Amino acid sequence: MKNSKKPGMAPRKIAAPAVRPNVQKILTTTDFSDDSRAGVRYAAALAERLNADVALLHVVEPRSWMDRLEARKDSELVALAQAQLAKVAKREVGGDATVTSSVRTGKPFHEITTAAREGTADLIVIATHGYTGVERILLGSTAERVVRHAPCPVLVVPTRELPKRAGKAPPFQLKKILVPIDFSNLSKDALPYAVFLAGRFDAEVILLHVVEPFAPPAELGYAPSTAKEAEAASQQCAAEQLARVRQQTLTPNMSVQTLVRSGAPFHEICCAAKALGADLIVLTTHGYTGLKHVWLGSTAERVVRHAPCPVLVVRPTAP
Repeated sequence: MKNSKKPGMAPRKIAAPAVRPNVQKILTTTDFSDDSRAGVRYAAALAERLNADVALLHVVEPRSWMDRLEARKDSELVALAQAQLAKVAKREVGGDATVTSSVRTGKPFHEITTAAREGTADLIVIATHGYTGVERILLGSTAERVVRHAPCPVLVVPTRELPKRAGKAPPFQLKKILVPIDFSNLSKDALPYAVFLAGRFDAEVILLHVVEPFAPPAELGYAPSTAKEAEAASQQCAAEQLARVRQQTLTPNMSVQTLVRSGAPFHEICCAAKALGADLIVLTTHGYTGLKHVWLGSTAERVVRHAPCPVLVVRPTAP
């Protein structure tokens, strides 16, 4: 959405969208690995607190021609997966939540997003291995692709720091929710979900704005002190705008704090989450794909890749 305000005018009022979160059906996926188990456990705990249903999905990837030489047929693989799903549902999803399970065949990210669309899921919960660098490039990331193409919000649970084959899952908690805000119409879409979850879990909301460093070209004759003054002014302005966001969109009885940091947005978001002990980051993604996505990059996907805690990525609402 374009900003119709002219430069120099007072900051526009930031208000939450009219559509309020309604999480009644949670789609979660498993490939039967220890890593994916963390995502299923998170979805189950969330569903229990939100009184939501759980849809459990496993995707069987198409086999290569060499794999097809084996005697086992595709129908047998699907039957085995369905039996394993039943065990996962019984072991990991407790409480009174209604659980359904299904097996699809195809590319994981495509089948997950298609299942969410066809099943009208309100939320996708998926675990990610959290690989970076060359390992991520070689293996790709199903979670990142799901974030890019999903028709609904996606909650990504990182597993790189979790103990492997732990006998007992760590207790589920949601006490601190970090919400990065850049004062755009896009970033405001994260606020209703943060407020919704904070209300259900009696959690604190932390509003964060990251000021990118001001570095004017040396040939223009700017002194280093000028850059520092500009950055300090930006921080002060950001603090004032965060105060307005808090007043305009959050309820008075909610526990809220505001924070301004300087640096690269994705890096500062992750550092703040770690320093503050955040249990969840809630942010929006621009939703671009193709060349536009490659050119502009995605702060949300970088946060998903490096965050020390689960990340809820919200799709932008229609303008």
